[in-house]
Amino acid sequence: MSSISLTAKAVRRGLLAAAVTGIAFSGYATAEEAKEGKVERIEVTGSRIKQVDMETASPVTVITAADLKVTGETSVADVLNNSSINSFGSWRGMSGYGAGASATSDVNLRGLGSQATLILLDGRRMPGTSSSSGTVADTSSIPMAIVERIEILRDGASAVYGSDAVAGVINIITKKDFEGVELNYTGESPDVEGGDSSRFSVAAGFSTDKGNITLTFEHYDATSVYDRHIWDEGGADWFLNNGSSYSPSPSGYYNTGVLNEKGEEIYDFYYNADTCAQTDATQEAASRCLYDPGSVTKLFGNVNRNSILSNFNYQLTDDIQFRGRASASLSETNTRYAGTPVSTNQPVMDADNPLNPIDKDLTLYMRSAQIGPRDTTTETNSIDFLAGLVGYWDVGNGIDWEINAQHTRSTTDSFNYNLINDNIVQDLIDSGEYDIFNTTGMSYEDWNAQMTDLYGQAAHTGVYQAQFNSTQFDGLLSGMLYEGNGVTLAAVVGAEYEMIEFVQLSDPQSAAGIISGGSGGDDVDATRDRSSGYVELQSSLPYNIDLSAALRYERYEQEGNIASGHVSSTFDSVVPKLSASWRPVDSLLLRASWGESFRAPNMGEMFAGEALSFEYALDSLWCADNSDENYCANNQQHKTFYGGNPNLDAEEGESLTLGFVWNVTDDWSIETSYYDISYDNKIEVVDVDDLIREEIANGGSQYIVRGSDGKIETIHSQYRNLSALETSGFDFVTSYNQETDFGDFRLKLEMTHVLDYKTKADAESDFFDEAGLQDLPQWRGSASVNWTRDNWSAAWTTYYIGSQDSGADIYKNDDLIDVSSYFKHNVQLTYAHNWNGSVTLGVNNLFDEEAPTWYSYDGYRDVNTGLYDVLGRTWFVTINQKF
Repeated sequence: MSSISLTAKAVRRGLLAAAVTGIAFSGYATAEEAKEGKVERIEVTGSRIKQVDMETASPVTVITAADLKVTGETSVADVLNNSSINSFGSWRGMSGYGAGASATSDVNLRGLGSQATLILLDGRRMPGTSSSSGTVADTSSIPMAIVERIEILRDGASAVYGSDAVAGVINIITKKDFEGVELNYTGESPDVEGGDSSRFSVAAGFSTDKGNITLTFEHYDATSVYDRHIWDEGGADWFLNNGSSYSPSPSGYYNTGVLNEKGEEIYDFYYNADTCAQTDATQEAASRCLYDPGSVTKLFGNVNRNSILSNFNYQLTDDIQFRGRASASLSETNTRYAGTPVSTNQPVMDADNPLNPIDKDLTLYMRSAQIGPRDTTTETNSIDFLAGLVGYWDVGNGIDWEINAQHTRSTTDSFNYNLINDNIVQDLIDSGEYDIFNTTGMSYEDWNAQMTDLYGQAAHTGVYQAQFNSTQFDGLLSGMLYEGNGVTLAAVVGAEYEMIEFVQLSDPQSAAGIISGGSGGDDVDATRDRSSGYVELQSSLPYNIDLSAALRYERYEQEGNIASGHVSSTFDSVVPKLSASWRPVDSLLLRASWGESFRAPNMGEMFAGEALSFEYALDSLWCADNSDENYCANNQQHKTFYGGNPNLDAEEGESLTLGFVWNVTDDWSIETSYYDISYDNKIEVVDVDDLIREEIANGGSQYIVRGSDGKIETIHSQYRNLSALETSGFDFVTSYNQETDFGDFRLKLEMTHVLDYKTKADAESDFFDEAGLQDLPQWRGSASVNWTRDNWSAAWTTYYIGSQDSGADIYKNDDLIDVSSYFKHNVQLTYAHNWNGSVTLGVNNLFDEEAPTWYSYDGYRDVNTGLYDVLGRTWFVTINQKF
């Protein structure tokens, strides 16, 4: 969806409102300039210097309001996720994730991670989510009703916009200078049970000869989707590969006292076959009682969100304008995960316990499904205020200036019900009053009531709270330094200062590590000051050559509390960017840009305490020489503690982009770009699979703790600076317009091909190219046909994700399978009636294309929900009315 246009050498103000790219607010020009008929310069994403040409040396994808309508998608998050340069998909909030992450979405350009993509709203940083320590914006919180267009800068831009812009910048431009009232309603209903949504918005605007004010309100509501309605489940094979050993009908793991032929101790499970057979969602498999965790959980939770945005401006004098923006978003998400496995501190039953069925020490695998699933209510609220002055000084060639103040606050409150206090469970088992294996032969009803009482006494409500506060002051001066003899030199100089406070807290019991089912412990109390100064120069030379250079100095000073005390760190860097463009003929633009970037570690990455999670991984070390059908499965969960690392270094990046824009005819345009990005010191939590592979390679690991049976007991991971990541590829966009007697047609094709995606875990390792392996498709794209005639219009958009190799030979995992190509078709028909409104009927995923699975069996969440559509065919209607 790239905007490709001819040189805009004589664009007037009236045309700019519909056609040009703006960074913050519409371009400012004085009355004198308009009277003199000077060419107005406009702001283009990728530079803070106003341009006379809408195409510059930096590649920018523009998704207009018209483009948004024909996608068929109803949220900003889904539109961005379908973009071809979002090559490997993005996070979409799902049940089972802490720190408010189950209620958010993000975007991941070029596969470099969501924290390497900077999200702007009208050219200014959006408030971040608590789950990212305030550094990643929630794209699902942006109301579609306020969006005028979305601009995606497809190369590094730290020199222009500051750190975090390693992979690129997404600039969401909101509606301004709007008059009248506009109402919109969209309703969606997928074929699967659940997932119905409705979105209602009202936008109003009022203008005078001195200024304008717009106000947009949107209400969004979506019903939940249960896992059981998405995944194929059931049968002994399914339970064997997907069932959890933590069951509401407990199992006990014990040392049999027998040695195998290698002289190793043999372990086994004890369980009650009668209670297992009568308990919902359980089945005997792999010598234990297994539970189906997806039988009651929600994949996507219920969402209720209200958003409001107001833009306003007022002409104080002929040369000074006051501008401002106020926004608020309040959302509530209700997610559900399986009943709590008592696993943070696994209970035991001593051999001398009067209710021990085999007189051997038992490690217990229990789940509190009797008191219900884990329901989580997450409330996320954010407010944002901006006020500034924009002016003009009639000095020399004229100087544009602006000063701004902005305050943002974002809060997350999460309440996690039906968690379990491990200490209470252990005390009740030790009391000898609870016959969890039903050794006394109670009826099933009496046994179940006893288990309900046990878990009811141990029930706990986990509380997570986070608050992110940001106050920023900034200003800039820009103008033409020289103009004459076919040469111009323009410059901008500016400075920014931001103060950030971030706090996230869990309830004391969760933070102490005695609660199962939650993720407490990753408490953060930190501050961050960001100061920067920048300069940008741009020169237009004879023969239609443009050169530009940008330089930014940025400094982060942050401090916080960790277990050993108070620590502080300072990160600073000077990052440059150079670019050039040349028009050998008016219809062809050749361009190149190179730049460096950096990202300071955020406050959570540095200062978070250890949080508990249960990660899926195959223990390929133990399972290479041993057999346990349930343990040696891809979905085996391992108790994993994640924590911050105060010794992190800043990430550094370098990007090169080459390409051209060719307007072959007035109706046909082509854009092609090559990108090459290197990313050093990349900060990541080391994946459990990588830790296991590292353990095998090194003959041991300080991060993995194994029990006497050799199986993994706990894993400790933390953020680390991995050595490097390198990726390169091509973007291709072409569009064609054709007028016929049967209506006007617009055809568009957008493709991204990833040439390589190479990573290495440390300085001693070799680069490993992962491009084309599972979840990392080399090809992604879309094609659309849009038809309009009189009051009618129609659109057909096809999204494509390329096939992927299983990597089974690389990862030594025969359960992995090759992934086939994926096509999703969205179709819609619109009628614009004579009462200044329209009605649109459409269906997304017309042919109900199923997303490919990861493994050789259909299992519990075995599909990449960030890359593929798992809801299937979805019908929608949109009603628009203007007054």
